Amino acid sequence: MNINSHPVINECTSCQMCSAVCSRNAIAIRLNEDGFYRPYVDEIICTDCGLCTLVCYKYDNDIKVTSSEDVEKIDVYSAQHVSDTLLEKVTSGGVADVLAKELIDQGFVCVGVTYNEDNHRAEHIMASTIRETDAFRGSKYIQSYSVDAFKYLVKNIRTTKFAVFGLPCHIYAINKFLMLRNQRDNCILVDLFCHGCPSMHLWTKYEQDIKRLVGNKKFDDVQFRSKVKGWGTFHVAIGIDGKNAFVSTPRKDEFYSLFFSDMVLNDACSDCLLRSTMEYTDIRLGDFWGKRYLNNKKGVSAVAIVSERGEQVFKAIMDSFKTEKSSMKEVLVKQSYGIVYSPDSTIRKMLLDALKDKDKSLKGIEELYYSKQGFIPNLKRLIKLIDWYLPFNFTNFLKRFA
Repeated sequence: MNINSHPVINECTSCQMCSAVCSRNAIAIRLNEDGFYRPYVDEIICTDCGLCTLVCYKYDNDIKVTSSEDVEKIDVYSAQHVSDTLLEKVTSGGVADVLAKELIDQGFVCVGVTYNEDNHRAEHIMASTIRETDAFRGSKYIQSYSVDAFKYLVKNIRTTKFAVFGLPCHIYAINKFLMLRNQRDNCILVDLFCHGCPSMHLWTKYEQDIKRLVGNKKFDDVQFRSKVKGWGTFHVAIGIDGKNAFVSTPRKDEFYSLFFSDMVLNDACSDCLLRSTMEYTDIRLGDFWGKRYLNNKKGVSAVAIVSERGEQVFKAIMDSFKTEKSSMKEVLVKQSYGIVYSPDSTIRKMLLDALKDKDKSLKGIEELYYSKQGFIPNLKRLIKLIDWYLPFNFTNFLKRFA
């Protein structure tokens, strides 16, 4: 049985681990017509060994879901790095950055995500030096091309300790492979509180729009969540020649409008069980959203310690942070954990078809989406526009009553 055998239990998460474990290189990873990474099998090369299906979410009818009682037993901290200089360079409180550097010091090779301007995509890459981990800084709100890095891990797992940073679907698949090879204890797995990943066609159109605005210049830096308006806001910022050449505003924010519509996320994202379990990771990281830090402009991380390995490595970096003990209950109220999305299938298809149409403008697609919505979504859109022009502290004061 190969990765495209039927029937399947769950939708493809686009983790790409199936290709990484295939010793015959029979599985290629490409974007499908809707803009999601999918495996394509060369039936002539494939021997139906079934290894790809053993690490695949699609075929697992026994996903371990953490009970609500066990979730509340997990140790959780808020964490903000003591250095304002570092906080300016990262998306939230700086835990992932410092964690990666500590793991390098401990002899791990780190696998994390960077943005490759030449390939116009996010990619998992290897880092074996502290300086190389700088490339991991900043959130990437698009799917990562991960197969090359994961192939390196598969090939070298018996001689190298790896620390892998990724989404819950990446970490699930890596964990499954490590368990098969009896190498789990030699690795550290760090995943993220996840909302989902949109079609790459959305980012491609958005990037092309920005290129036209800045004169088709090469991007030096892509920040999917710039702190230009303070932490806690969602603005894309593009750096060229050391300066912000573009910062999104509510009038030019089609990427996040469609991202948070949940209409153009990957098929598996709607009811992903991996987003809502803590069974496969050592540490889960995210932003500490909520009322406790509403007036914080610098960024605060939420850190959920799931295993003894995770506890040991976090304790090694705690002195670099201002930390407070919290609970999963406080963190999860502002995350997508346990939430099932129910996108309208007709509108979803309409938007995905429009995104792959080269003649359709992204602004027009955004307007198409809002034309299909009721009063409340459009009211939120208006509030978002007003919010952009109001002082940070005033808007966060209002959020306390939301």
